[in-house]
Amino acid sequence: MASPQHVGSQPPARPVPPAGPPPRAAADNARLTKAPRRPPRLASLQLKRVDPWTVLKISLIVSIVMFFVWMIAIGILYYTLGAMDVWGKINDTFSTLTSAPDAAAAGQTDLITPIRVFVVTAIVGAINIVLFTALATVAAFIYNAAAAMSGGVEWTLGERD
Repeated sequence: MASPQHVGSQPPARPVPPAGPPPRAAADNARLTKAPRRPPRLASLQLKRVDPWTVLKISLIVSIVMFFVWMIAIGILYYTLGAMDVWGKINDTFSTLTSAPDAAAAGQTDLITPIRVFVVTAIVGAINIVLFTALATVAAFIYNAAAAMSGGVEWTLGERD
């Protein structure tokens, strides 16, 4: 026997499931609400060795970034003090103290100029790059030697609550 066909009319509608998450069983809801919280797990680790090559690379990157921060900070400081005419007053005082009594023989020499300030700042920054990188690398070697004798630094790591 053939199945009945609906000619000229819509097929019967299927029931539409409700929108949203599917309903949970009562056992699932009870398990979610009454589960006791476990304390966070802890792991005890020892830092036995620091790779000096990695320390060299990281300290070089950090010191170069700090060099640029140093140069920008000096630039802002120089501009701010220049806006308050501090450099002009210092240069005038220096010129008055070092000039000859004859005004024609006295040349205009400024003690503080932008080029002098930034050259000295760049030299100090370059020295800081070399020193910071070298000292961090030497510190890695010293730590490795001390950790070999004492076992290293022990850290306890834990999960977030």
